[in-house]
Amino acid sequence: MNLNKRVVNKILVIGLHVCGWSLLYIAPFRFIARIPELFIERMPSFKPGGVPPQMDLSDFDPSWLRIESVVTTTLLAIFFYINIYLLIPRILNRRGWLFYLTIVALALMLYLAAGYLLRSNFSPPAMARFNPPFFMGVSNFLVIFGLSFALRITEDRTRLEGLLKEQENERLKSELSFLRSQVSPHFMFNVLNSLASLARKKSDQVESAIIQLSQLMRYSLYQLDAKVSLEQEAEYLNNYIELQRLRFGAFVNMHFQVNIEKRDLKIEPMLLVSFVENAFKHGVGMIENPVIIIILEASAYQISFTVRNKFNHLNNEVKDSSSGIGLQNVRRRLDLLYRNMYTLNSYTTDDHWFVTELKITPE
Repeated sequence: MNLNKRVVNKILVIGLHVCGWSLLYIAPFRFIARIPELFIERMPSFKPGGVPPQMDLSDFDPSWLRIESVVTTTLLAIFFYINIYLLIPRILNRRGWLFYLTIVALALMLYLAAGYLLRSNFSPPAMARFNPPFFMGVSNFLVIFGLSFALRITEDRTRLEGLLKEQENERLKSELSFLRSQVSPHFMFNVLNSLASLARKKSDQVESAIIQLSQLMRYSLYQLDAKVSLEQEAEYLNNYIELQRLRFGAFVNMHFQVNIEKRDLKIEPMLLVSFVENAFKHGVGMIENPVIIIILEASAYQISFTVRNKFNHLNNEVKDSSSGIGLQNVRRRLDLLYRNMYTLNSYTTDDHWFVTELKITPE
């Protein structure tokens, strides 16, 4: 898509150049043919239907003036492209303004000299009377100089902004890739703790837990390169919750509710699991009748994810040094992927519930 846009932009720019120079070449032709009568009309000393005796325009040939117009416009076109592709990038950017303006002044003098030589030596006598040259002058040169300078500066600025944006995108991609790579080890650490707990209990459910783990690992290995459907993410969360259900059994009251109206909604993979992990980390242990409630809802325009867990308000101890890594990770991923498209709120209630609410408005 970006390549196609660049090609289209190039075609448009070339088209504008062709149309602009075509107008400069063609526009004077109709005007030149009327020069004698316009000249007579504007001179008050002329008699109607006559010309002053000192100026005989009977041999006036507009074709020579047209040739002059073509030659001078060609000189301007040559300077236009030399200024864009040679003088500005190689002289102004490398040698400075003084050297650059000196060369521009020399180009102006050469341009004027060429016009005077053309009018004086190659034009018919009637045309030689029009001095300075009619289709030549400082104003024309300065207009072309200003247009070429503005076009090159604008092009350079656009290219620089595009390069900076591309570099920023690459940096963000690298950072996002790093954050994604952190998810799996952090997740595995928590899941292996669950398996270790089942193994210590010599539970018959270890085999089922390993099967659940294999499904989770398959998802984490093969679904990290692109966004996934919200249904896939919901299934992944369900597998994780079932694994925790095998670990804790009836000790923890777990509720997982899913209501997805639009099936083709996409989301960043393994984005929601960190909130669930946090609920199990801080909502289990030293809590009477622990309860964890997880609700995933999606309308046609918004994804809403809510996690609620009971917490022990008397125990503020951090459980391990890795506490909070997953939430820091997910906040950064949200900033990178859904900037200005999400809201994340966490709060506690008076009856000792910790609530996390995430709302995402996908593109």
